[in-house]
Amino acid sequence: MEDMANLWRSLVSVSETFSGREICEPVFQPCYREEDGTAYEGVWKVTAGEARYILKRAKASEGEIYRTFFTPSRPYAPAVIARADTAEGEYLLLEFIDGTDLLRPTKPRLLSAVRAISAMQNDFWQDDALAGRGYTFLQSFSDRKARRAYLGSALLEKWYDVYLEAYERLPRTLCHDDLLPFNLLIDGSRAVLIDWEAGGILPYPVCIARLTAHGRSHGAFFRMTPEQRRYAAEAYYALALRPHGIGHDAFVRALSLFLFSESCEWVVIGNRYGKEECSYYLPYLRTANRMARALERGEPLF
Repeated sequence: MEDMANLWRSLVSVSETFSGREICEPVFQPCYREEDGTAYEGVWKVTAGEARYILKRAKASEGEIYRTFFTPSRPYAPAVIARADTAEGEYLLLEFIDGTDLLRPTKPRLLSAVRAISAMQNDFWQDDALAGRGYTFLQSFSDRKARRAYLGSALLEKWYDVYLEAYERLPRTLCHDDLLPFNLLIDGSRAVLIDWEAGGILPYPVCIARLTAHGRSHGAFFRMTPEQRRYAAEAYYALALRPHGIGHDAFVRALSLFLFSESCEWVVIGNRYGKEECSYYLPYLRTANRMARALERGEPLF
C-alpha cells in the first residue's frame, strides 16, 4: 500500500486537476469482472473524499491510444487526469464513469452507445496520419489471418476468406477492438468506451459487430434481441456511414461478414486450445455454420 500511496502522490503532483486543492487521503479498491467476480489485475477504484477515479496500469496499446486519440479528452472516452511512468510500466489516472453497461440493453441506451461510436468514428474517419498508432491495421489483419488455420471447415474457411477480403478493403476509422457490452458505459445521455487495450484505425464495422454479435434473447451473459441488433445497426448506418456516402447494401454485406467473423472466435479458440475445455465451442460452431449457410444464400445476418 505504501507503493500505491507513492504512486498517488506522483500522479497528483503532475496533474492540473489537483493544483491548489486540498487532497484527501485516497482509498484504493480492486475492480471486479462482472462475468466471474475475479479482480482485474492492475485496476483500482480510487476514492479521495467525494471524488472518484480509476487507476490502472496501462496494457498493450492503451497508453498510446489515450495520448494519441484522447488528448485533449473526448466525450466518448474517459478523461485522463494524470499519468506516470514507473518501473512496472505506465499508470493512468482516469475519470470515473458512474454508468451502466450494455449487458441488458434498451433501445434508448443502445442509441446513446451508437451515437458515441458514430461521433468517434466521424472524428477519425480515414485518418491516415494516425494509422500507425495504437493497434494498427497491419497488426490486426495479421492476427485475423492467423485465425483461419483453426476453423477446421471448408465452409467456414470459404466465408472467412471473403471476410478477410472485406477487412482489407473497407474504409477505416478509430475502432475499439474489444467493444463487448461491458466495455461501454452509459451515464445519463453520455456513452463512454472504456478499457482501450486494443484500438486503432481499423475497418469501420469492428466496433458495431463486436458490440452486437454475442447477445442472445434469453439465457445468455450478453442479452440482445434480433430487433435490438437491427435497431442498433440501422442507427449506426444513419449516423456514421450514410454521411460518408456508403450505400446501405454495402453496409449490410460488410456487417454481415463481420458478425460471421465474431461467431468464429470461439470456434478458433476451441480448435486451437481444446474443444473439451471450451464450453462455448459447440454453440458458436453451430452459429458460425448457420451464418455461413445464410451467406451462401445471400441473406443478411441481422
